[in-house]
Amino acid sequence: MGKNVTLFIIVVFLFGLTSSAFNGFLGIYIKEIGYSETIVGSLLSLRRLSVAFSAIVMAMLAGRFGRRNALAFGLVLMGLGAFGIISSKSLVVMRCMSIIFGIGQSTLMTFEAPFLYSKSTEETRVHAFSASFSARNAAFMIGSFGTGLIADFLTTYVKVDYLGIRYALYIVSTMTFVALIPLMMIEKEEQSEKVQINIKDIQTLLNKKLVTFLMYTAFIGFGAGMVVPFFGVYLRYSLSIADSTVGLILAIAQMGTVVGGLIVPLLAKRFGKVDTITIVQMGSIPFLILIGVPMNIVLVTIAFFFRSSLMNMAQPLIQNVYMEIVDEKQRPLVSSLRSTVSNLARAGGIMLGGYMMANISYGSPYAVTILCYILGTVVFRKFFTRSDKKETSYNM
Repeated sequence: MGKNVTLFIIVVFLFGLTSSAFNGFLGIYIKEIGYSETIVGSLLSLRRLSVAFSAIVMAMLAGRFGRRNALAFGLVLMGLGAFGIISSKSLVVMRCMSIIFGIGQSTLMTFEAPFLYSKSTEETRVHAFSASFSARNAAFMIGSFGTGLIADFLTTYVKVDYLGIRYALYIVSTMTFVALIPLMMIEKEEQSEKVQINIKDIQTLLNKKLVTFLMYTAFIGFGAGMVVPFFGVYLRYSLSIADSTVGLILAIAQMGTVVGGLIVPLLAKRFGKVDTITIVQMGSIPFLILIGVPMNIVLVTIAFFFRSSLMNMAQPLIQNVYMEIVDEKQRPLVSSLRSTVSNLARAGGIMLGGYMMANISYGSPYAVTILCYILGTVVFRKFFTRSDKKETSYNM
């Protein structure tokens, strides 16, 4: 895959450790310091909103200073935001730090697909996307499990649950700064490789195909926002289990995603990209239903494993597909636009999900998520004509 792609995948892995820790345990931390699910939802959605509104700005910054420098700036912001969120109980401070965290997080979310696409060949492209996807999810697995273990271990000494989680998050947050080392080893872009972003170009990009694809992104993002950021809260408070057990279940769920990311090129070769994406996303819905129904910890773990595996394993293909919609110069803008739409939708889903959990039940948001996933998958299938399927079918 080449030195630059390999180093970038290491950055993705280290970035993923911090992301997984905050995805799984920030909600629990906020609950433990005395706030409701509604406040949890508002803080998590604020982070997503900052990702959405900063994605295009960061892409413009990368066009001027290069992706590597923009990523370095983003990692520093993310690290500072991560430390800041958990260093104060003040909502004002936590909200400000959530915005800084989100701005930093937007850089990797925006540049991952264009970078991998530009640094890989047609023969290695799906493998590069799959390797990056699997590295990120391996980090999510290790980060979730490790954070839970560290939190439980530290709690036995500090005797206060929220302090154990806080110190565990401090430790894992340092990985954003460690990620700067392999990032700085990536070859700097030539001036000719930098792609200038012009917001006015959005009007020319918004053809029927891209608009439909963004609709699909919004449906899936809104549905995911309803439940995914609350998985840790759901497990901790609906099943009354320890932080280490929460981390273990989330890690097991990610294990399936890692395996799925590695085998998805074979599935795409057999069924084509469109059919593979449709099959795995629709296949995740029965397990999502099981998660929303109260049951024992073993069944919950199995449901989490298959839901996460099936719903997320198609992400390398989706990244590859939307990069093929436009030419090379437009890819950073399209990636930014997709990130903006996805995170706006997720922010809306998070706010509604937090409200429903606080005022109805922990399982109530799952019904909305199921509907969104079905609608999104149907829209995605209609996005492709027969010729689209032929043009974007996988070629090993």
